[in-house]
Amino acid sequence: MSQQKNMEFAFKAVEKGGRVKTGAMVAENERAVVLALQQQGLVPLRVTVENMTGTMKEPRASQKTPVSKAKKSRTLGPGKASALLRTELQFSFLQRVRTKDLIMFAEDLAILLESGIALNKSLSILGELTEKKRFQSVILDVHTRIREGSALHEALKAHPGVFPPVFVNMVKAGESGGVLDMVLRRLAEYLSGVQEIRDYFISAMIYPLILSLTAVGSIIVMLTFVVPKFAVIFSDLGMALPTATRIMMTMGDFLRDWWWLLLGFILALFFGLKMFIRTETGRRKWDGFKLGLPMFGTILKKIEIARFSRTLGTLLGSGVSILMAMRIVQGVVMNTMLGEKLDIVYQDLKQGRMLSRTIEKTGVFPALSVHMIGVGEETGRLDAMLNKVADIYDKELRATIKTLTSMLEPLIILAMGLVIGAMIVSMLLAIFSVNDINI
Repeated sequence: MSQQKNMEFAFKAVEKGGRVKTGAMVAENERAVVLALQQQGLVPLRVTVENMTGTMKEPRASQKTPVSKAKKSRTLGPGKASALLRTELQFSFLQRVRTKDLIMFAEDLAILLESGIALNKSLSILGELTEKKRFQSVILDVHTRIREGSALHEALKAHPGVFPPVFVNMVKAGESGGVLDMVLRRLAEYLSGVQEIRDYFISAMIYPLILSLTAVGSIIVMLTFVVPKFAVIFSDLGMALPTATRIMMTMGDFLRDWWWLLLGFILALFFGLKMFIRTETGRRKWDGFKLGLPMFGTILKKIEIARFSRTLGTLLGSGVSILMAMRIVQGVVMNTMLGEKLDIVYQDLKQGRMLSRTIEKTGVFPALSVHMIGVGEETGRLDAMLNKVADIYDKELRATIKTLTSMLEPLIILAMGLVIGAMIVSMLLAIFSVNDINI
């Protein structure tokens, strides 16, 4: 056999009967592993790269042999679900269920259902494969509720802290239309798009945040350590210092002696603002303030419009009525001010008005999105047009975030340079005044 650079893959797959198998296989790529598993009547769920290898080699002892001799995983009984849920949800703060977990759950459940495995058995398999203990407890509880006669959306609704309203209602629509597997795939795509935008925003803001913290830290060090050294020298000389130098030294003395008071004030302000935001009036004013911020307000508005469009388009494409979809979307939009606008849209829709006309009256949606939604209503492809609107705003959002970060970085550096430069100048003024006395 010629030496060929292959990769070793670990896999998890399911037999038609529902038994889970794990093992390892050496192949050129992931697709080759998937095809090999499918040829042997297995449904691949996980295929991950283990390591690079130059020759075909046996899998590690812990993984037994590939496919045909893969070890069988134990199947958890449904009776364990309630007990696990009661004990392990006590530590839910340690393993919060994230959007990525929901995406994987929706994708895997869709794969199992498409393969002809019953919903009851599919949930049992997913409960076994899930690594996070809290999410495993939730899935097993859902499995138990299904066995007791509940519909899937009812079982999911019992865990509002894990499954958001859009997830529950789309599953409900899939069950009603008999297309649950297709709806789960749409749901996974929707959640992936939302997660991608969120990750992009966070990654784009990491460097400006680090730069800001560095700037604040540098200023604190200058005021609390560097400036006091000069203060001792000048006080020994007994000379009158320039006003700028006295201000700088006073600020340094305050930070050094009263830092705990300043910290307490900041914490009190933070928690006071947080409590105010929790009130209805405070939340409304805070959301209005955020929308009015330059650049940041534009970003927030685009995020909400994209979320509204994609959620509504996905729901309509999954067979949800427009009135029910609008009610769900109101719970997805996080800004109170925009939520109030959507409530007006909902009331207008109940009276039989067109969606494009009602959202135009809100003054929130730009003319392009209103026009595209109108075209979607006229052609009967409203769900597709809403998804296109979401795609447009996702692209604009990325461009806006990129512009914002490119502006923030030099502004932070400039501000840091000005503040530290002012400190240095104030010290130099004092030094120059000493030279004048000596002359």
